[in-house]
Parts: sequence; structure tokens; C-alpha cells
Amino acid sequence: MFNSNVKIQNANQQRKEKVNTGFPRRVFRWLKFLLLFPLALLIMIGMLFISGKFLTTLIETESDPHSLAPWGSGTSFLTTRSGETHVLDVGEGDVILLVHGSSGSIADWQESVVDRLAETHRVVAFDSFGFGLSERNDAFEYGPALWVEQAVEVLDALEIERAVIVGHSAGGAVAVGLAAYFPERVRGAVLTGHGFTADPAQMIPILPGIGEYWAARQTVIGDTYSDSYRERAEAVHRIRGTRAAYLAFVRNQLKFLATAEGRHLAETIYESVEVPVLQLHGTRDQSQDIESARALSSRLPDTRFVPIEGSDHHIHFEAPEQWVEEVTSFTDSLQS
Repeated sequence: MFNSNVKIQNANQQRKEKVNTGFPRRVFRWLKFLLLFPLALLIMIGMLFISGKFLTTLIETESDPHSLAPWGSGTSFLTTRSGETHVLDVGEGDVILLVHGSSGSIADWQESVVDRLAETHRVVAFDSFGFGLSERNDAFEYGPALWVEQAVEVLDALEIERAVIVGHSAGGAVAVGLAAYFPERVRGAVLTGHGFTADPAQMIPILPGIGEYWAARQTVIGDTYSDSYRERAEAVHRIRGTRAAYLAFVRNQLKFLATAEGRHLAETIYESVEVPVLQLHGTRDQSQDIESARALSSRLPDTRFVPIEGSDHHIHFEAPEQWVEEVTSFTDSLQS
């Protein structure tokens, strides 16, 4: 009986000692994990960043966009206050200025609707800084504000007083900015595939390090629509600074929309647009949900919303005849 009590006491004592020593050890292990995990994460991000930058230097070997021109009749380079811009200028009549989306170029329009539009109107398009054959520059803050200024400079260089501004996707923000800040230069605006939400496809590129590595693994960022389009897009993505421009844009955009001040400013800009606006949006758009696009209508004082049945984000490729009919009818309905 005595021995049993001693054994029980010893066992209890051992359990207490195990608890007393085990608890600090567990705490120490957790503290070590909490300290080492961020360090390991930073090291991984750093390695991805360096790898992405290195791979990009192997891909982006072209320094002179001029060597990739010309891109068909009516294309040329303009040197303006902000930098060198690759432009398209064809047709005669009332001017329609086309602004492509992120990672796009004037090829977006050449491959889809330019020929039809140019039958009855003067069509002008330009490659936004950072994309197409236009200038890349580390000093640029890529985004709508830069491209609005670029659009005004293109209009000035071509001696165009007023135009109908057509913006696809991110180019829609440029169209809105032009209409809000330079209403004397804008007869009307067309927003196509444009919304006010972050594109799900841009969630990976916004991540530091991961975005650099992801971009370096892309032969072409964005969709392609034909063999000839892909050939030009691949050439564009060999120009130095292309991937850095794209990453800078998507990150600047997220930073702007992530703050209450940024969202309020954006909403205020939409509400200040006084020119007529036509909104064309695909019912199957996965990049910009159609309901978020409809919500913009409540902020635009004078707008008409037209859903394009069965179309996705790139309406001008998927339903070019309907798209051209809507844009030209809208343009012709405006007062000079």
C-alpha cells in the first residue's frame, strides 16, 4: 500500500514537471515559428522577385519600338510633351478616338473594328504609354491620369478640337477622365467592357515578387484573338519595360481603389461628367461584372446602358457589327 502511494505521488510529480517544462517549450516553438515564418516569406518573395527580373531581362531584349513598325497604313509616331506615342489615324469625318485597355494596343482595334468605323468617320487610336509601341519610362506613373494627358497631347498634335472618346476596360477610365477634366475636347464618351471593380485576372500580378515571376512567365499578357494579333503581341512583349509597366499599372490601380479617398475621388469624377455617355457591356463579362457596370449608370448624369447578349469582355471582337452600329449611331446623334 505504501509503495503504491509513493508510485502515485511520483507519477503526479512527473506529470507536473512535464507540464511545467512542456508549456514553455511549446510557447518557444510558436514564437520561433512566428519569427521565422515572416522571414522565410520575405526570402521567398525576394527570390521570386529576383528570378522574375532576371527572366524578364532574357525575354525583353528589344529596346527600340521603331524596329517593330510599321503596323499598317495610317500608323506613325508622334513626339509630344510627355513622350513618344504610336498612333493610328485613318478615315474622314467626325473623329472617334479609341483607347485600349491594359496590356492592349492599337492592334485591338485594327483586328476588329477600325475598317468598319473608317468607312464613315475619322478614326484615331494610340498605344498608351507602357504598351504597344509607345514609350516606356521609369518616371511614368502608369494609370488613367497619365493616359488622359497623353490623349490630350495626341489630339493637340493632330490638331483635333473635339472627338468622341471610346474606352475599352481600363481605357474607359481614360474616357471618363477626358470627359470630366477636358469637356471642351469631348463630344461624347463610349464605355465598353468598363466597370468599377478589380479584375480577378489581376489578383496575382498585384502580389510583390509573385507578380514579377508570373509576368516573366507570360509570353503575352492578356488575350489574343488571331495569329497575326498574337505575333504582334509577342513582339510588343519583347520591348524592355513592358512587364514593369503592366505591374505598375495594376498595383497603382489597386492602391487607388483600396482607399476611401481614392474611391470617393473616382465616384466624384464619374458624377462630374456632363457629356452624353454610351455604355456597352457583355452579359458574360467575367472581368467586369455587368451589375457593377450598371451601377456606374447611377453616377453618370447622361448615359444609356446597352447590354450585348452573349458577349464577354471584348465586345468589339465578339460582336463587331453590333458594336460598330451602336458607336456610329451614338456618334452621329451628337451635336457638333
